[in-house]
Amino acid sequence: MAVTESKLKTGTLTLGGTGVPPVGGTEFACQATNVRIVPSFNDDGDEIETLCGDKLSPSTTATWNMQGTSIQDFDAVDGFIQYTWENNLTAVPFSWQPNENATVITGMVQIRAVEMGGDVNTRITTDFDWPLQGDPTVTWPVTTPLNGGAEEEPEPEPEPEPEPAYDQ
Repeated sequence: MAVTESKLKTGTLTLGGTGVPPVGGTEFACQATNVRIVPSFNDDGDEIETLCGDKLSPSTTATWNMQGTSIQDFDAVDGFIQYTWENNLTAVPFSWQPNENATVITGMVQIRAVEMGGDVNTRITTDFDWPLQGDPTVTWPVTTPLNGGAEEEPEPEPEPEPEPAYDQ
C-alpha cells in the first residue's frame, strides 16, 4: 500500500442540534484551527498471578475527548465563545468531519466554557478540551472499486453436452 497523508482542510464541526448525528446544530468550522478526538486508556487494578502461574490482566477502559483550538470571536453574535459560555457543562450532539467526503465522527460532548481575552492587538486563540459522553461513532469513507462500482458479469457456465442416445 502506498503512503496516504491526510490534512485537515475543508471539514465541518457542528455542535448542538438534535439527534446523533446532529440536525440543525451550529457550524463552527470557520473558527477552528485545530480539532482532534483523543482517546485515553486507563488500567483498573494490577495484574494478578495465581498459584498455578496463570496471570489475570487488569481491565482497561477508554475515555474520549474532543480537543482543539479556536480563533476567539467574543465580538460575534452567536459566536463560538458565546456558544461555550451559554452551554457550559451541557452535553450536546456533535459531528466532526475533517475533510469533505471523508471520515465523520459523531457523538455527545460536554461543552465547557472557553477562556476569553489575551494579548492586545494580536490574533487571539483559545484551546478547548471537552469530554465525550461514551464512545464516538465513526463512519469511515467508502472506497469505490476500480471498475467504477459496476459489478462484473459472471462468465456463463458452459452448456452441458447432451448424453448420447442409446437404441434399445
